[in-house]
Amino acid sequence: MKTESRNYRMLKNDDAADARMLAFFGMSGLLSVVAVSVLLLAPPADLGVDEGKLAPNFVSQAYDNSWSSFELYDHIDQTWSEGDEGEWIMLLFIDTDCSYCFNAGEEHSDMYSAYGSSVKFFTVATELQLPNHDSSKKEIVDYKEKNDNSGCKADRTNCNQRPGDVHNWPYIDDLDRSIAEDYNLPGTPFYLLLSPDGIVQWNSQQTSDLDPFGALQYHLGANA
Repeated sequence: MKTESRNYRMLKNDDAADARMLAFFGMSGLLSVVAVSVLLLAPPADLGVDEGKLAPNFVSQAYDNSWSSFELYDHIDQTWSEGDEGEWIMLLFIDTDCSYCFNAGEEHSDMYSAYGSSVKFFTVATELQLPNHDSSKKEIVDYKEKNDNSGCKADRTNCNQRPGDVHNWPYIDDLDRSIAEDYNLPGTPFYLLLSPDGIVQWNSQQTSDLDPFGALQYHLGANA
C-alpha cells in the first residue's frame, strides 16, 4: 500500500510538472504570436529624401583604396534613438564633370577634417544627363585621389587640380544613375545629412538657408 501511495504521489507530481511545462510552452507561443503580429502590423517606414523620412537603401560598388560592395543600410542603426551614441551619415552627390562639385572639393575636405571622427562621409558619384558629362570608374577614382587625368570637369581640367585634399572616404559608383533616380536627384552637388537611424535630418534642397558645414554644426555642434 505504501508503494502504491508513493507511486500515486509521483504520478500527481509528474502530471503537475507536465501541466506547468504545457503552460510555459503555451505562453511562449502566445508571446511569439504577439511579437510577430506587432511586427506585421507596424506601419512601414516612410521612405524618401525629405527631412523626417528614412533614406532609401541602395547597393552598389564603393572605392576606398579598392572597389568593394556597398550597401547603405549596413551603416545605419534603426534601433537608434535621440540621445544615444551613434555615427551620423553625410551623403554627398557629385558628378566628376560638374564644375560646382569640382570647386567644392576643398569644402568637402574641410568638412571631413572637422567631422570625420563622428560622421560617416559617402560621396555618390553619378552622371548628369548633360553634354560632355561622360564619367567612368577610373575618373571617379582619379577625382577622389587627385590623380593625373585630364577628363575631370567635362574634360576641361585635370583631376589633380581639384581643390582640397585627397578625399579619404568612400566614393560610390552611380554611373547607371539608379541611386540618382531613387533619390530624385535635383542636380549636383546635393547633400543629405542622416541621423544614425537613417532618417534625413537635413536636405540641402529643402533647407537651403544652411550650407553643408552649417547643417553639421547645427545638428552636431561646432566641435564634433
